[in-house]
This record gives sequence, C-alpha cells and structure tokens, in this order.
Amino acid sequence: MVFKSLYLILREFFNFIRGIDQALIEESVSALQLEYVELEVAFLTLVLGPLVGVKTVPTLLTLELLEPLRDEVRILASRAPRGRDVLADLMSSLGGT
Repeated sequence: MVFKSLYLILREFFNFIRGIDQALIEESVSALQLEYVELEVAFLTLVLGPLVGVKTVPTLLTLELLEPLRDEVRILASRAPRGRDVLADLMSSLGGT
C-alpha cells in the first residue's frame, strides 16, 4: 500500500517534469518563430526599402540581394496594376473575388 502510493506520487512528479519540459520546448519554438518573422521584416526593409525611398544599404548591394526575393517581387509586380483599386485589394485579401 505504501509502495503503491509512493509509486503514484513519483509518477505524477515525473509527469509534471515532462509537462514543464514540453512547455519550455513550445515556448522556445514560438520565440524562434517570432525571431524569424522579425528577421524577415528587417531583410525585406533592407532590400525593398530603397524602392520606396528609404536609404538603408547601397543600391548595388540591394540588387544583389533581390535574387532570394524573387517570389515577393512577383507578388509586388502582380499587385502593381491594381494599385489604384484599394477596395478590390481589400476584398481580395478578405477572401472575396
């Protein structure tokens, strides 16, 4: 009887430790994801900033860094003709047609 209660207490203690370990892992992953998004925004500001007048890095370096941003530039170019139709862009971002 004493061993059974001791076993139950130890099992609950180990489950508690496993829960803390899992929470720390999930918190670390979410912090890394946030850091990734912040670094991506900083990179986009460095590369695309001179296109809108923000002086961040020399233009030649910006042109060299545009290669990894091929997909983002395509999205930017596809939205350019519709730039004057703000309501259409809003509706398309909300899932409208």
